[in-house]
Amino acid sequence: MNDILVVEDLRVYYELPQGVVKAVDGVSFNVREGEIFGIAGESGSGKSTLALAITGLLRPPAKLVSGRILFKGVDLTKFSEREWRSIRGKRISMIFQDPTTYLNPVYTAGFQVAELFEAHRGGVISSFLKDVVEIFRRVKIADPERRVASYPHQLSGGMKQRVLISMAIAEKPDLIIADEPTSALDVTIQAEIVDLLNELRRSLRSSIIFITHDLALLTEIADRIMVMYAGKVVEIADRESIVSEPKHPYTRGLMESVKYDRKVRLKAIKGSIPSLIDPPKGCRFHPRCPLAMDECGIYEPKRVVDAKGGVVYCHLYKGE
Repeated sequence: MNDILVVEDLRVYYELPQGVVKAVDGVSFNVREGEIFGIAGESGSGKSTLALAITGLLRPPAKLVSGRILFKGVDLTKFSEREWRSIRGKRISMIFQDPTTYLNPVYTAGFQVAELFEAHRGGVISSFLKDVVEIFRRVKIADPERRVASYPHQLSGGMKQRVLISMAIAEKPDLIIADEPTSALDVTIQAEIVDLLNELRRSLRSSIIFITHDLALLTEIADRIMVMYAGKVVEIADRESIVSEPKHPYTRGLMESVKYDRKVRLKAIKGSIPSLIDPPKGCRFHPRCPLAMDECGIYEPKRVVDAKGGVVYCHLYKGE
């Protein structure tokens, strides 16, 4: 299976008066054609900053310091804003976290989706409304003919999220980035959105990067999962390995905090994400790690690849 996206040693920093925030600090991974690639981690781990970098939406004070983002072999970090506009929404699209923030309250839902067609194809917005109806039907918006003329305040939270999904799939992109697309929804609607994204992955043959703090959710939908902590990658593995044999202590902690077993009490990870202005030396997780050794606070762990092709950054793991 070929890679559609390869990120190499990416570093994105925020230059603030208080200091430099190393939000994404040496991140490398690949996304394969047709897969759902999950990214998990607590708030402050760098997930959303990574998504903005991949879609060319970083704005000051964020700065892409170094690294490459290869989309089908082309380095996106070299793109001008004009070049970005030619592929953003067409070949790479994004589903944002809060639909209320990203939908304009003074325009109808149908108008806002039709704007994408106008931007990439030219023409008059009204001529694309029939296409929007079909997209709404595809994402299972009830009574799509009527909802095209509805304003955001007339839609439920689940419908608003489906409108954002409609915008993301309008041009049948090769890569869809879903940044916490279910965090504002109740569990029933959350399950419907997850099923919808799975169905769209199959029908559109798109790759999806699914970003969430909910590792349990990723174990239901993702083919492979990358776990981030304090701007760093700590582990990448297939879904089955993350569930049955997580290698990094942080990944284990996340799994133990979400497993459901009447006989086992859930465990919390002590402490909190460190400041990324002055992160801990060595492994950034070592101040919270129950298995930390002296070397963990001195040296950064090296990348180790296991027999299944999984990756872990941990001094405890020496490879197979």
